[in-house]
Amino acid sequence: MEDMTLSSRWKILNKELGKWRDALAKAMDNYRSGENRTNEMIQAQMWFGATGGGKKSFNHHECWEVVKYCKRFIIIPTGPAVVLNETPLRDSMTSDSPLDSL
Repeated sequence: MEDMTLSSRWKILNKELGKWRDALAKAMDNYRSGENRTNEMIQAQMWFGATGGGKKSFNHHECWEVVKYCKRFIIIPTGPAVVLNETPLRDSMTSDSPLDSL
C-alpha cells in the first residue's frame, strides 16, 4: 500500500518539478546582464503560476535542489539570440510568455 502512495506522490511531484524546470528555463533565457538573480526566480514563479493546474506557486525547492542535476531536469542555457547582419539566427520574436497576453 505504501508503495502505491509513494508512486502516486512521485507522479504529482515529477510533473510539478518538470513545470518548474520549464518555468526556470524561460526565466533564465530572459535574463538580462546586470539583473538580480532574484528577479529570475520571481519570473519563474510567475510562469509556473500561469501554466494552470490550480497551483499558483512552486513550493518544492528542497526537492528541486535534489533533482536539478538529474538528466531529466537539467537546464541547458541557450544564451542570447545570435545576430548576423541584424537578422536573428534564432527566432527571439516568438514567445510563449504568459506576460505577452496581458
